[in-house]
Amino acid sequence: MTTTSIICRPTRDTFVRFAIVLAAFFGFGLYFFYDGAIGYRKANEVYFSYQAFAELGKDASAATAWKAEKAMQPLISAEQVEGEWIVEGKYPLPANCDAARTTPAEAADHAAMSKSWAECWTAYTARMHYPVKPAEHPYDTAAIREQWIAGGVCMCISAIIIFFILRTRSRVMSLRGDTVTACGQTFQVADISRLDLRQWGKGFKGIAYATVNGRKIRLDGMTYGGFDPAAGQPAEEFMNALLARYQGEILEYEQTEKTAG
Repeated sequence: MTTTSIICRPTRDTFVRFAIVLAAFFGFGLYFFYDGAIGYRKANEVYFSYQAFAELGKDASAATAWKAEKAMQPLISAEQVEGEWIVEGKYPLPANCDAARTTPAEAADHAAMSKSWAECWTAYTARMHYPVKPAEHPYDTAAIREQWIAGGVCMCISAIIIFFILRTRSRVMSLRGDTVTACGQTFQVADISRLDLRQWGKGFKGIAYATVNGRKIRLDGMTYGGFDPAAGQPAEEFMNALLARYQGEILEYEQTEKTAG
């Protein structure tokens, strides 16, 4: 019997797929962390600043309602709790939120505000590089906590994906004489009691299962070797060589259909 070794290493496409999934979860994790640390707080600053501009605009349009001292007060009514600006006890603002300390010049201009507070707001957002349209609602501490949790979950999944990348990179699917290596396990062809090929040539092409001592071991030709004709279809070569040595039960679709009939 030939002792030619067939070694199927992880394919490039396998790592491309890993990289795409990893980039997605890692990117979402960073996005959630950004909202938890910065994004939601900035959104709150814009939201409450807009509400304050609208209120001051109403006061400025009524000659008897406007009070000069309003322009000298903070635009947003907030208090500092453990060094953090908080509105109504539950809506955090950025640590460098100037609107919690003073009223910007655009809102302090009585003539401009009485004429059109919306134009003053537009000028303010342009200077501060804020969106003109605020969020539909502010974000409380619970919503911010959810962003941190979601980001942590995404990073945990990213770590798991990295683990699988490293594990896959260190493994091969091989046939050396009568010795098979797959899924990090090594066994003899004679130890196989059944080969399930129902997913090897149809459906999810390239997946087979070898039953060894009562346990199913995955033979993954899509991940190891692949079926690229330019590379000689290493996974198909592996399976053909294995079938040439194997004398036991083989489970295929045709056999299943006959059994069902």
